Amino acid sequence: MITIIYSTHKDELYNNNFKKHLLQSTGLDNVQILEYINNNQYSLSEVYNKGIAESTNDIVVCCHNDIKLEKGWGKKLLSDFENNPEYGIIGKAGSCYFSKSGVYWEKLHQTMVGQVYHHPSNQKKFLSRYSPKVPFIVPVVTIDGVFMSFNKNKIKHLFDESYGKFHFYDHGFTIPNYFSGVKIGVTSSFDLTHESVGQPNAEFYESKKMFLNKWENNLPLDMKPQEIYVPNIERKNFKKFKKVAIVIPTKGNIHLIEECVKSFNNQCDENIFDIFVADTGSSENEKKQMKLFFNKYSNIKLIEYDYYNFAKINNDVVKNYIDETYEFLLFCNNDIKILNDVITGMLLVYEKYKNTGTVGCRLHFEDNTIQHDGILTFKNSKGDINLTHKNFKNYYNHNKDIQETLGSTAALCMVRRNLFLKIGMFNDDYITCFEDVEMNMRIYLLGFKNYINHNCVSYHYESKTRKNDVSKLEKEQIDITKLRKFISENIKKLENLIVSI
Repeated sequence: MITIIYSTHKDELYNNNFKKHLLQSTGLDNVQILEYINNNQYSLSEVYNKGIAESTNDIVVCCHNDIKLEKGWGKKLLSDFENNPEYGIIGKAGSCYFSKSGVYWEKLHQTMVGQVYHHPSNQKKFLSRYSPKVPFIVPVVTIDGVFMSFNKNKIKHLFDESYGKFHFYDHGFTIPNYFSGVKIGVTSSFDLTHESVGQPNAEFYESKKMFLNKWENNLPLDMKPQEIYVPNIERKNFKKFKKVAIVIPTKGNIHLIEECVKSFNNQCDENIFDIFVADTGSSENEKKQMKLFFNKYSNIKLIEYDYYNFAKINNDVVKNYIDETYEFLLFCNNDIKILNDVITGMLLVYEKYKNTGTVGCRLHFEDNTIQHDGILTFKNSKGDINLTHKNFKNYYNHNKDIQETLGSTAALCMVRRNLFLKIGMFNDDYITCFEDVEMNMRIYLLGFKNYINHNCVSYHYESKTRKNDVSKLEKEQIDITKLRKFISENIKKLENLIVSI
């Protein structure tokens, strides 16, 4: 069923123990082990090509001889190939990006995927987690050589023996196959522990030079995410909670608000929420279209305004249209499309943690990269306070489950109505942004904790409504100055939230 090929310079006892581990851990009966003694006289490419020629099984594994594999890994690997027949090559770690420099981990946190444990001698075991475990094969452009498996009938190229003994053999194999249309992926179906940590040496740089001589004109390679991990969130009856009021400011772009509203009614229990759409300047024809669409639902109210200010609009809706029937507010942009039952997912946090302030979720750009995984506040070398989103523009590397965070963007953020009123609602001195950051901080200052449920997932087609505002950057600079003033006035209580870089 599987042929395993490895090169070794270890003694007989070590090799026998490793072979025994492979045979006992696969969970399979038909396993061919091809061990090649190699005291630096052969390159790994030569060893692996020899092994492929002598292999008797279609699924071939080429791996390092200092790894430990989870029990039953062989069965899981065969299932990966059987359930994903479009893939020809599968590894345990890899990258969606290969730079022109030849260093595939150049965008380590952004584009690498997979999980590999490391347990060097006399050190504690640690995990290199490039992305969380997901129930699908993640497509990549290359994989790391610690563990490389493939269907030998589907590959178009063998290992390139023209350069490198112990480096770039992996990319010399994957890159030609990638260009020939062989699909390459990374699996999370089983765990692997590497008993060493690879380090670049002189041979690495020489091999890289030879590799680039052949492939530089074809680089960089960049494979944006083709799939988003969207966990299933089962609906739950929260008997002790009152309803949720979703507040959505909008203007024009009727298709956006329609898709947003439709996603809530499709994904969530329509009996536990109502939607308050605040129109801020759509044309009469656009409003007519909206009303016709909203008539399909019984839980939508349209409120009309003749101005736009995010903080003021949301405050007015909460103050004048949302009464004590509603226990929770869910602030939402019109360019949001939820992908699972985010309302249930957020309410689960309030059920689990009594001192919950705000709850946010994982947001993705239209190209499937991550837009928001929680707010991150940091101080640069000049002492300036700046903001970003955690895991911003990462491909697959997001957090999982429920975690405490500074806060979440009001593009999609839940808070108790009474708590929102208690902090004085949004500070409407802000012109265009950061009122949500201050809200999260004000709630934190009252002793509450803000959370994000990373299992709640949504698209955020960011700023499509007002992307043509030429003065946006100028307004943002004014607003960040206001936020920095707020932070400096409360710095002693907020300093634990600020990361120094």
